[in-house]
Amino acid sequence: MALDPRKFHHMLVTDTCAVWNMLSSRKLFRSACSAKLYFCITPMVLYECLHKPRKTVTPEQTELIKRFKVARIGNAFPTQACELDDLLVVSRGAPVGLGSGELSCIATAYKLTTIGVMTDEGQARLYAEQSLSLIVETTPKLYAWLHYNRHLSDGDHGEIIDEHEKYERRPLTKFLNEAYEAALQHRLINQER
Repeated sequence: MALDPRKFHHMLVTDTCAVWNMLSSRKLFRSACSAKLYFCITPMVLYECLHKPRKTVTPEQTELIKRFKVARIGNAFPTQACELDDLLVVSRGAPVGLGSGELSCIATAYKLTTIGVMTDEGQARLYAEQSLSLIVETTPKLYAWLHYNRHLSDGDHGEIIDEHEKYERRPLTKFLNEAYEAALQHRLINQER
C-alpha cells in the first residue's frame, strides 16, 4: 500500500498527459472540479494540447480537445506563466528526454512554492520529487483520493475505467485499479480504528 490516498495537494500545475488522463473520463474530471481542486497549465501545455501539429488526429483525440476547450471556457485549466529564467534553472539538472510541457510545469511549481506538479510521466515525477523536493501528484493518486473521500462512488469505478480506456492510447488502467484498491484499503483501516 505505497500510495496514500488520504492527502492530495489542492493546487497543481498540470502537464499535457495528466490533462488528457483527467479529461478521458467525464466523471473523473467533474468529481475533481466538484472537490474544489485547482489545475492550471503553462503556455507550453496549452500549445501541446491545442496547437502542436499531430500526424493524425483520431476521433478520440478530437473529443478530448473539445473537452479541453469546454473546460477552459468553464475556467478550468487557466494558464499560469512560466518564466524563461525558471525554465533554464530547472532544465539544467533535468534528465534527458523530459518534454517542454513537463519542464515548464516543473519550473512553474519550482518558482511558486505553494503549487504542486501533476504529471503521469515517471522521469518527470522522480526529478521533481527527488531533485527539486516539489510536491508531485498523479492521475492515479487523484483517483484514489477522490474515492477515499467519497467524491466518487464504488459504482463509478467500472464506468471511469471503460471511458478512460476508450480515449487513452496508453491507458492507466492498472494504476487506476491499484489506486482504487488503495483507497478502499485505507477506508477500511480507518473504519477499524
